[in-house]
Amino acid sequence: MPTSQSTLESVEEKKPGDSMPSSVNEMIQIDQWLSILYNTYENLEYPSSLRVFQATTYFNDEQQLWYEQTNAEINND
Repeated sequence: MPTSQSTLESVEEKKPGDSMPSSVNEMIQIDQWLSILYNTYENLEYPSSLRVFQATTYFNDEQQLWYEQTNAEINND
């Protein structure tokens, strides 16, 4: 089973300047990464309050900017 880090690395293999996923394949990779994170957190009984913080530590600069801009919307979901 791939680790969340190895899956993240495959998701991050993009051309410089790409800010958001532009292909179906990239979206599938992101979904796979999120699924791996979810399953890992569930298996480890990782506290819900720390899951988002942990996942965002893997973001690059562009992803971090997106998260900061949409954080309020995410928290209200």
